[in-house]
Amino acid sequence: MASTRTAYSVAIVRIVTGVIFFAEGFSKITGEFVHGGFAQSAREVAAGRAWPFWSTFLKSIVSPNATGFGWFFALAELVLGVALIFGFLTRAAAVGGILLMVILLLGQMDVRKGSWAEWVTAGLPTKFALLLLWLIFLADAGRVWGIDARVRRRPRAR
Repeated sequence: MASTRTAYSVAIVRIVTGVIFFAEGFSKITGEFVHGGFAQSAREVAAGRAWPFWSTFLKSIVSPNATGFGWFFALAELVLGVALIFGFLTRAAAVGGILLMVILLLGQMDVRKGSWAEWVTAGLPTKFALLLLWLIFLADAGRVWGIDARVRRRPRAR
């Protein structure tokens, strides 16, 4: 990390990003998402602008098991948020979040459909979340105000 100020700034970004993911996961669990909302969304994505292989996957695997997948995504966002807030296994959490965002992007844009401008703006919030998670991973953001830092500082038992 270049400086202490940078390290603290990265920690703030990590914590705020965690709060956002926690809120998203919590709203999915307490809202309609896990009670049919995800199933409807998966059907719409499969019929819309998803990549053809992804559309097939959604129709054949996800839609018949939509309740389980809905709970998976809701809990994944909730756990990602908690991990980022507390700086616990931060890099692993960031990788999991990156994979989650890539999964979402596969359903939000097929570059062969539409113009360049449509492709750039399709899934823009997801793309920004992906970039944030990538930076959190690269900066090893759990080193300040995180459980990761406490674990690293602890002397190893011999």
